[in-house]
Amino acid sequence: MSRPPPPMLSVPEKKTAAAELFRDRHFFSATAFSDIRDARAAVAVPNPQAQPPASRRALLLRYHRLLFSARDDPCAFDETLSFTWHDAFRPHLKHAAASLRFEKAALVFNVGAAASRIAAAHSRATEEGVRAACGEFQRAAGAFRAVGEMMEEEEGTTVDMSSQASSMLERLMLAQAQECCFERALAGGKSPAVCSKVARQAALFYEEAYSALIAPPLQNHFERSWVSQIQLKAALFNAEACYRYAIDLHEKTEIGEEIARLQVGINVIVDAKRTARGAPGPLYDYASRLEQDTNKSLDAAKDENYRIYLFRIPSATSLTPLPAASLVRSASLGEILEAKTENGTQSL
Repeated sequence: MSRPPPPMLSVPEKKTAAAELFRDRHFFSATAFSDIRDARAAVAVPNPQAQPPASRRALLLRYHRLLFSARDDPCAFDETLSFTWHDAFRPHLKHAAASLRFEKAALVFNVGAAASRIAAAHSRATEEGVRAACGEFQRAAGAFRAVGEMMEEEEGTTVDMSSQASSMLERLMLAQAQECCFERALAGGKSPAVCSKVARQAALFYEEAYSALIAPPLQNHFERSWVSQIQLKAALFNAEACYRYAIDLHEKTEIGEEIARLQVGINVIVDAKRTARGAPGPLYDYASRLEQDTNKSLDAAKDENYRIYLFRIPSATSLTPLPAASLVRSASLGEILEAKTENGTQSL
């Protein structure tokens, strides 16, 4: 049964305070200095979320390119030249540093945030839309990974720029890209076994993101709705993997394991619906429909087993982990800064 695509998460941009860029010594040429000053002013708007994400990304990329016109890092020679950026998730927290590397890392973070906004805004009801969303989520994943690498030598930054946050955001974006692949697999009529593998990998990505969110330093830093949505998504894609795998088992007349897998899927959904509070309503609707579909298949399998096969039902603990297949990757920094339009997914 077809279910409408569940909602996706996008990352808010970091806000920045105005910075005085002095034309000091030999660091900027006269033309470059004027361009850089104007480009930073365009980036430092009070409400970046109000701008279209594609336009926003273009402004960020232009400023990032212009910064490379500096022959040296002016901050190393002028301690008064510092950059202040606010935490994307807790805007009242901020960090100031006399570091051009910090400035560039914050820009790359916002490029990733813009990519996530573009991806989440795509309609995934069409093949073109789901491909475009998948590509943007992979660019966002690469951006957040790059932020973690760029900030390795920086100290005292905000939580959103920490290595833990960068890794979590990368896994979340990969999870959502993999979710797009699952939607493509279903729409393309791929086999239940293939769909199960793709779903299982999406669940693994979501599980990694959720594990990071509930541990320090990320614990209690993000909105509860974020944590609940990621927790519920992990459960739903584990359940989807069980549901699709069970279809394949039924075709092989492995009814006993089919029943066990379906029961595992139902238990996962029930537990997540009970504990994941604050996720979007459409996501709970998706969970309820998946639970109904799985229960229907379970009742049919039990009836068939009772009337015909009488197979033993294995315990949940005896089941082997479901296989997974990753079809996505984090984009390279070069791909991110060029903002190419390829989707970057592997073949289904």
